[in-house]
Parts: sequence; structure tokens; C-alpha cells
Amino acid sequence: MKKSKILVSIAIAIFGTTTMSFAAEADKSSSADRLSPEGYWVQFDEDNDAGRGMPEGIIHTYFAKNDKYGKKGTLQMEILVPLMYVDSSGKPTKPRTTCYNCSNGSYNGFNYRGENAPLEGFVFAGNMQPEAGTAVANQKSDIYKNGGVINPNDGKVYASEAQVQDGGDTMFAKAAYIVWGKELGSKSAHWKRITKADYEKVKADCGVTADGQYTNSDAKVTATCTNYPVAQFGVKSPV
Repeated sequence: MKKSKILVSIAIAIFGTTTMSFAAEADKSSSADRLSPEGYWVQFDEDNDAGRGMPEGIIHTYFAKNDKYGKKGTLQMEILVPLMYVDSSGKPTKPRTTCYNCSNGSYNGFNYRGENAPLEGFVFAGNMQPEAGTAVANQKSDIYKNGGVINPNDGKVYASEAQVQDGGDTMFAKAAYIVWGKELGSKSAHWKRITKADYEKVKADCGVTADGQYTNSDAKVTATCTNYPVAQFGVKSPV
């Protein structure tokens, strides 16, 4: 949602450090964990704009170790490496460094902390819980829902939902506008799974430096990071 698109898609993908300590992560190469919602994902721009099909960032999904952002054990999502943002002129460019027009608050049990928050390492969705009986053997995980998500591009919050699909290769992420229990609108995204080693390469190329500066402030690096070559990881845009 760009303009109401959560870098996260789930955001209404929407809809991008220092990373936190994580729970055990699913690895794309581990067949036993392919349907685990934990792992690393490439989020793509799926909107009809100049950035369509380009990677927007690397997302990490994991089960909460504490109650800071939601109930312990619920599914959370954070931006590890923001890569690309379509600015007001419609041009794909380097991402903002902080959550735009964001505040602190709570929605559906997700305690978001967006005020002046750096995008790298930003927890944008949380408190999602599994809906029993929604999994499909070897194809889809349970649906995780009843949590919240904040769009780091405009600070708006929505109900969140996610499900691992395509035998583990895709995270379907959805953000929905709910009023009095009725869904009045939504947007979905389809992230592609990568390994932790893949993420670490992207971070080395396009993440924040030791002194807190974005390496993509350099023009040459910006050119690479705003359309990062994720095909090297065996993934491609869903659009």
C-alpha cells in the first residue's frame, strides 16, 4: 500500500540494524520446516506502479519470546533490510530510514512502537495466532490471524493475517480494514522464502553500517539495492 502499503505487506504489503535475537528460524533448505511460519522472506512491490516486481525489503517472521509486542508465542514480523520505496513522484528509490507518520499504540493485541522508529529492525506486525484446522498437509500452514499490523509508509494500522503456502515457498500476508467486525477492504502480498544466509548477504550489501548509516547512501550501492538481484537466491517476483 504504498500510500497505504505496508512495507511489510503484510502488511496491506500492505499491504523493510541491528536485528533482534530470534527464535529458531525455518531454512528454505530444511524440508521438515518448510511449512513453519518462521523464516526470512523477500517482499516485492505488487502494486501497479514503476516499482512493480521489484524487491521492497527482507522480512523476518518468528514466534515472540516475550510480551513486548503481543502475547508470548504469537507470530511477529519485522523488517530486516528495507530495499526500495516508490516516492511521491512515482520513482523507485532508496527507502526511508524511519517509520513515516507513525505513532505508538495497540491494535488487536499488537503493541506497535512506530514513533521515530528506524525501519531496519522495525516490528510491524504481531500477536497473530493460529486458527486450528486451516492447514493443508504438505501445502499450507495454519492461518495466523487476530493480530495487528502498522504500515510504515503512513502509520495506519490494520488487522493482520498470514499463511505459508506453495509447500513452504510463499508467505501469503494480508492486511484488512475492519469496522464492527466487518471487513471493508483489504490488500494481500506474496513474499518468497529465502535462507538466513541469503538474508545475511542482502544485509551485507544493503543494510545499515556499524555507525548507523545506510550503505545505500552511496549512489552505486543505491542502484543495486533499489532493484536487488534476488534471482541469485532462486526466487522471483509473484507479479
